[in-house]
Formats: sequence, structure tokens, C-alpha cells
Amino acid sequence: MKQQLDRFFRISQRGSTLGRELRGGCTTFCSMAYLALVIPGLLSRVGMDFREVMTATCLIAAVGSVLSGLTSNLPFALAPGLGFTTLFAYTLCGQYGCTGQQALALVLLSGALFFLLSLSPLRARLNDALPMPFKFALSAGVGLFLTLSGLINAGLITADNNLVDMGTLAAPEPLLALLGIFLTAVLVLKRIPGALMLGMALTVVLGVPLGVTVLPQAASVAPALSLAAWMPDFPGLLTMGPIPLLSALLSLVVSQYFDALGTLLGVAGDAKLTDAAGDLPGQREAMLSCGAATCAGALLGVSSVTTVAESATGIREGARTGLAPVVTGVLFLCLLPFDAFAGVVSGAALAAPLVMVGMSMMSGITQITWKHVEISLPSFLMIVGMPFTFSITTGVMLGVVSYVVVMVCRKRAHLVDPALYCLAGVFALNAALGALS
Repeated sequence: MKQQLDRFFRISQRGSTLGRELRGGCTTFCSMAYLALVIPGLLSRVGMDFREVMTATCLIAAVGSVLSGLTSNLPFALAPGLGFTTLFAYTLCGQYGCTGQQALALVLLSGALFFLLSLSPLRARLNDALPMPFKFALSAGVGLFLTLSGLINAGLITADNNLVDMGTLAAPEPLLALLGIFLTAVLVLKRIPGALMLGMALTVVLGVPLGVTVLPQAASVAPALSLAAWMPDFPGLLTMGPIPLLSALLSLVVSQYFDALGTLLGVAGDAKLTDAAGDLPGQREAMLSCGAATCAGALLGVSSVTTVAESATGIREGARTGLAPVVTGVLFLCLLPFDAFAGVVSGAALAAPLVMVGMSMMSGITQITWKHVEISLPSFLMIVGMPFTFSITTGVMLGVVSYVVVMVCRKRAHLVDPALYCLAGVFALNAALGALS
């Protein structure tokens, strides 16, 4: 069995071991298990049943991760994206006034378009058009995004009313997060195998006497799922009007594409999974899996599916093949009968691995030529845009648009790949449609 897994996933060929892949898959699962609670919490605000959405989230995370691992052989897990769920609840259902069924119809359409875009030659064309420094900037930006996410979830940083401030360090959860970060750093310095996962486990245990780790009251609950309750409502989309409909659909497709692209290239570059040209073998299959999982998720009642940035925690543990997300997917299936245990891993326990991974992903900025403004300014805007706007897509948009503008102003427009002009135009069109709607 071990030899068969090694041959199929090419574990030894990529310099990994079966133990590292299993450990990486478990670490990724622990890092993203909170989505099983957060996603249903957000969607319940638009009338969806919490338990049904939680079941759908676990199913799609399981199926998407296994599919991606088997087809791409990359160590990236898939799940409904937190940013997309927020967009679903507050923009589609709030700003545009869509019902839950109409929003799911938009998600299904965007998933199909994303699948076709990933299947077309345009995907590779966009990859080749991005200058190499931008790919290092992607890695650093995603690292800061992960770090900020971990610090906010742990309460070490607050972000209320668009103001970022220090949290209350004397409170139990921020204090536990600090202890977890220092403890994990010591484990990493000591080169302890599975340092990130062990650090999380110890932080969870320390959280019991502090009252941060919430132990479940019930051992298991039968999973619930109703396919009929949230079937996509395509006829209802016609009531939105052409401009709001096009704006919403374009926002979903562009956001999903560049969120997945940014995570894949950013994390893979830091893990040395990319080739000399900065391309990622298996990226096409991973993105196709995102599109297929998004379509399936819309039928089950969840938002767009993407490659989760928390996969970086498993990669940091040594995962280099598709076996890791397969393990992650299987663990999500195992979570279904024990959904009460999903809350055991608190935000404080997640802070340490996300901070450690974010730190390691900053190393790529030394490869950026900072003395040339046409490269340094777009790269800088891409890096800071991701955490400051809490959106990987927005960071990519700031980088691409500023690069095109600077190159045109410096009379070097002929050096810009035509695909980047098209991409900047799509970003501008999306912003204009959003303003009109």
C-alpha cells in the first residue's frame, strides 16, 4: 500500500515522505476546520439552516480537496471561501437584494464560467503575462493576509469600523494566542517534526483551563442536508436588471479566479513547487477542481469554492503532493457525525501556524527589484493591498492596474503583455459596473 501511494502521488520524487504528507493533511484540516462553523454562521443570516450549511460545507470541502489532490497532485485543499461567503451574504443578498436561491444561481453560473476559463488557453496566457516579481509579491501578500487573519481571529488585533487596533492582551484568548505563537516558535527552532500541528494541539490543551477551548456537550449529531430547500433560482435573476446581474457575475468570476491563482502561485512559490519560469505544474487541474466544486456546492447551498490559503500550514509541515488534501478531505468526512467538535480549535490555536507560515512567505520580497519603480510600486501595492483590504483579488487588481499605468506613463507600453491590458480592462469594467449598480 505504501509503495502504491508513493508511485501514484510521486511522494519520494518530490522529496517528501508518507509521514509528512499525512501530517501535512492533518495540519491543513486543523487550520481550516473553523470554516465548518464560520460559513454556516454567515449564511444563516440570510435564512439558511445552520446545520444543513455545515453539512454541505464539510461535504464540499471533502469532495473538492480529494478531487484536487487526485487530479493535480498538489498539496492544496479546497473549501467554500470566507471572502466569497461574505460577498454572498452582504453583497448579493444585502446590496443587490437577491434571495438565497438567486445568489446560489449566480454562484452556479460563476462556477461554470470559472471552469471554462480554467479549461481555456487564457489561463496559461495570464500566468505567462505576470512578471516574475509579481509572483514573489503574490507570495508575500498572501503571507500577510494569512497573518492578519490569524491575529484578528485570535483577538490580538481588532478591526472594527474599518479601524485596526491592538486587542486586549490581558483577555484569555489573545493571551493564549501569544503563548501559542511563542511555544510554536520554540518547537520550530528545535526542529521538532510536526511543530505547527503539535503547537496547535498544545495551545488547544492550554486553552481548557483558560476557558478558551470549548469542549463539546454532545459526542455526535446526525448530519442534516436538504437539497430541495435551496435550489438555485435562475428565473429570479432576471428581476435584477442587466447591469446589476453582469456586475455581480463578473465580481464572482474575477474574484474566484484571482483568489485561487494568488493562493496557488503565492504559496507554491514559497514552497519551491513552481518551475524556473514561476509556473505551477498541476495548476490547471487544481483550478478546474475549484470550478467543479463550486458548481456542486451551489446545488448543496454554499458559496464559491477556492483553494484555501490555510493549505500553507500543511505545506510548511512538509506536504508536497496531492495526498495531503486527500487526507484533509477524508477528515472533513469524518467530521460530519461529530460536528460538535469543530469548535475545539479556537482562533487562538490557529494564530501560531498562520503567523509562522505568513512569516516564511515574506522571504520572496528579496527577489523583487525595488529600485525600479515600474516593478516596485505595483509589487508593493499588491503586497499591502491584500491584508489592508482583506482581499487577495483586490491586491492583484492594484498591482496589475498600477503596473499598466506606470508603464504607459514611462512610455514603455510596448513592453507590457497584451493580456495584462485586457486584465486591467476587466478590473476597470468590474469597478465601473459595481459603481453603477
